[in-house]
Amino acid sequence: MGLLSHLTHPKGKIWIALDKATFQEGEPVVGKVNIQAEEYIQSKGVKVEARVVESWNEMVWVTLPNNQRIQENQRRTNNLYQRDVQVAGPTDFGKGPAQTFPFSVGIPPCRPTRGGSSVQNLLKAVLESHGRPDLTNETQIAFVPAGTYGSPMNVGYGPGPMPTGYGPNPGYLPNPGYGMPPYQGYGQPGYGIPPPQQQQAPSVKVRCKYCTGLMDSNAVNCPTCGAHQ
Repeated sequence: MGLLSHLTHPKGKIWIALDKATFQEGEPVVGKVNIQAEEYIQSKGVKVEARVVESWNEMVWVTLPNNQRIQENQRRTNNLYQRDVQVAGPTDFGKGPAQTFPFSVGIPPCRPTRGGSSVQNLLKAVLESHGRPDLTNETQIAFVPAGTYGSPMNVGYGPGPMPTGYGPNPGYLPNPGYGMPPYQGYGQPGYGIPPPQQQQAPSVKVRCKYCTGLMDSNAVNCPTCGAHQ
C-alpha cells in the first residue's frame, strides 16, 4: 500500500437495497446494506445514517474580494432529524461476492418549518475504514401518509399514483345492475325510470376512507379514486 493510500477511498462499492419502493409514515424503513470489495478492506464497522433534511433558498449579503457587498441567492439546509444505526461491527472484507447486512431504522414524519422549503428523507450507508476515507452511498426514501397508497415519485408528503396491480383497481367498476332485479323491458310501463324510492330518498354524502373525497353513502366504489368501500 502506497504512502498516500490513506487519502484514497477503498476500492469497492456500497449500496442500499430497500425492501420496498415506498413506505408509510410511521413504519420502519427496512432494507439491506450491500458491500462488494475489490481489494482487502479492514473496516471499523458498517452503519446507516438516517437524516431528514430541510432545504430552501435565501438571499444573503456577501463581500467580494474588492470589498463590494452584493446580495446572493444561496441554498440553506437544516437537519430536522438524524439517527445513526450500527448494522455491523469491525469486519474484514476481501475481493469476492457482495456481503449483505440487514437493517431497520425509524424515521418520524417531519414537515417544513418555513415557507418555500422542501424536506428530503435520506439514508446513507457507511463503511468506516481504518486509516482511509469512508466508503459511502446515499439514497432517498419516499413516504406517504399512513393508510394511503403511494408512488416512488412522491418524495414529499401526500398520496401518489397507485402502482399497477397494487390495491383497488380504479379501472374496474362492477356492473351497476349486478345482483339487482332486471329493469323492465322496452315498451313496458316504467322503462328506464328508477324505482320511486330512489327519487325520494335524500342523498347522504360520506368521505372515502382512502382519499377522503365525497361520495354517496350507498356507493360501492369511490368516484374519485375508485377504491372499493
